[in-house]
Amino acid sequence: MSSAFGPAVQDDETGDSTPAVIRVVIAEDHGVVADGIATMLSFEEDLDVLSIVDSGEDLVSAVRTHQPDVALVDINLVGMDGLTAVRTLNRENTPTRAMALTMFTDHDTVTRAVAAGVAGYLPKNVRRQELVQAVRAVAAGKGFLHPDVTRPFLDRVGPISSHSGITPLSEREQEVLEELAKGSSTREIASELGLGDETVKSHLSRIYQKLRAQDRVQAVVIAMRHGLVQ
Repeated sequence: MSSAFGPAVQDDETGDSTPAVIRVVIAEDHGVVADGIATMLSFEEDLDVLSIVDSGEDLVSAVRTHQPDVALVDINLVGMDGLTAVRTLNRENTPTRAMALTMFTDHDTVTRAVAAGVAGYLPKNVRRQELVQAVRAVAAGKGFLHPDVTRPFLDRVGPISSHSGITPLSEREQEVLEELAKGSSTREIASELGLGDETVKSHLSRIYQKLRAQDRVQAVVIAMRHGLVQ
C-alpha cells in the first residue's frame, strides 16, 4: 500500500484524480459497526463497498482479490491485526490505500499506524460526511488525518536538536507550515494568514521542495521529526 501518510489532512494541491467509482473494502471485527460503516457509504453514488472482513488475513485476501481503491481498517481485528495486514500489503506494493478507522487516537497507536503505511487516520466517532470526505481524499492519492488526531499527535512530539539536511524555511513558509500541521486546508491557511490561495500553494510548493516531501502529509511528518512544528 502507498505509505504517503503522516500527521496532516487533505492534500488539495496534488494533481491526483479520484476514481469515478471508489471501490472500498472494510475490515472491522464488530459486525454491527461494519454494517453501519457500509450503510453510511452506500448513500454515496461514487462509493462501492466490495467486501466486509473481520480478520487481517481476510483483509489481505480481499485486497488481493478485489484490488480496491481504499481499505478501511480497524486496528484490532480477529487473528492478524489491522496494521500487520497493512504492512503485509505494503510489502506487496498493492495500489490499494489503507485508512485506519479506529477508536484509538493516542500518540503511540497513531505512530504505529504511520509506520505501517496507512494513508489516513480517522476516529470511529466521525460524522458520515467526514468519513466520505476522507475516503474520497485517500482514493485520490491524498493523505487524511482527522483534526481530533492531529493536535494530540503533534503535542507528543518534542523538538530535536538538529535540522540537518533541511533547507531553512522563510518566516512566511514557517507560518504556512504551522497552519498545515493544524490540519488547515489551503483556503483556511489563506484566510488565516491573509494570503491568496495561489500564494499559499506557491509557499507549499517551496516547503515541499525544501523538506524533500512529495505532499503535505510527508511535509508535516518530516517537520515533526526535525522539530519544525510542535
